[in-house]
Formats: sequence, C-alpha cells, structure tokens
Amino acid sequence: MVIIDREYKLTEDNYINKEYKKKQIVIGNTFYNDMEHYRYWNSILNGKDKNTAAFTIKLDGSIHEHYNPKYYSKFININDYDKSIIPIVLENEGWLTKVFRDNKFINWSGDIYNRDEDVINLSWRSKKIWSPYSDEQINSLVYLCKELCTKFDIPLKVVDHNTKIDNIQRKKGIYYRSNYSITHLDVSPAFKFEEFTEKILKNGTN
Repeated sequence: MVIIDREYKLTEDNYINKEYKKKQIVIGNTFYNDMEHYRYWNSILNGKDKNTAAFTIKLDGSIHEHYNPKYYSKFININDYDKSIIPIVLENEGWLTKVFRDNKFINWSGDIYNRDEDVINLSWRSKKIWSPYSDEQINSLVYLCKELCTKFDIPLKVVDHNTKIDNIQRKKGIYYRSNYSITHLDVSPAFKFEEFTEKILKNGTN
C-alpha cells in the first residue's frame, strides 16, 4: 500500500515544526469531500491554519501525508495533548439532515449527499443521520495505524467506542477525536468499530 506524500503537502505555516515523543494516534473526519478540507486549511487565517492532520484517507482508500508525523498540529487544540498525537482524518461528511421536500440529505454546509451508499440512522450526540465510511478506508486505516505504531513505538491497542474517555491524555494507543470531548462528532456511529478493532489486533500486538 502506498502513502502519497507529495500531492497534498502542507507548509510549515500549517503545523508546528518541532518533534515530540508520540503516544497516540487520533482519528477524526474531514467533514468535506474531495480534499476540500485541505483547500480550507490553505485558505483561512491567511493560509496559516494549524488545525490540521498529518494524514487523510479518502473514500477510495488512498492515503495522503500532509506533513511528517514526527511534528504536530492543533488537531485537538489542547497544546500539551497535540504534541504527543498523530492525527488522521477520514474523508466523511459527518452528520446529515434530511430535506423531506426533496427527499434528499444535506451535510452541515448545505451540500447534497450524493453517494450511492445508504446513510446510517443512529441517534448520537443530538444528531440522527450519518454518512458511511468505506471498506477501503477501514483497510487503509488499519495499514497506516500499524505502520505508525511500529515506527513511533505506539502500543497497538485500540478503543472500541467513540464516547468520551476520562484522563485520555495519560493513555497510549489508537483513539478517536470524540474520545476527547462530548462536543466532537468524529468519528461517528457509522464507523465500523468492531471490524477495525479486529483487523488492528490480527497477527498480534506490539
């Protein structure tokens, strides 16, 4: 599996060029399609937005590296935590709203959900409808997490839910942005927790 590290590279304006020991991988959403989140990072705050991620995994499973994961960004936006995590975002619109008049779904920005996959109906954190993640994303996420855990000596252990975890900053392994706060909506209930956990732990742990 190939990690593409040139097409969507960020400059040092979009991350902090300092190295810190990593102890967690934290997974979230893009909340956009077609790398629009990357263009957003480069357009707001005069192109100096640091609320970025080291990697994006698109719906087709392609993995894009935006900056070297030995550095850090403001993904969680809590400085002491951000230093020790490697953030990965999955291409996913997040929650959706149904427009009954048109029998369509729209995302948070008003764009129409036009994928062939059925939406997921599950009530969670005041939302009820979610866009699905793809099988290709899960497989690529497994590959990338295993690579990063080996390279950065992060324990190959993963939490199997997306709810808030107390004292998460003290823990090591693979987590989700929603584990940090009840205000975060990623990853959503549409994520395949059981499948991801099973594939991560297959063939042993480090």
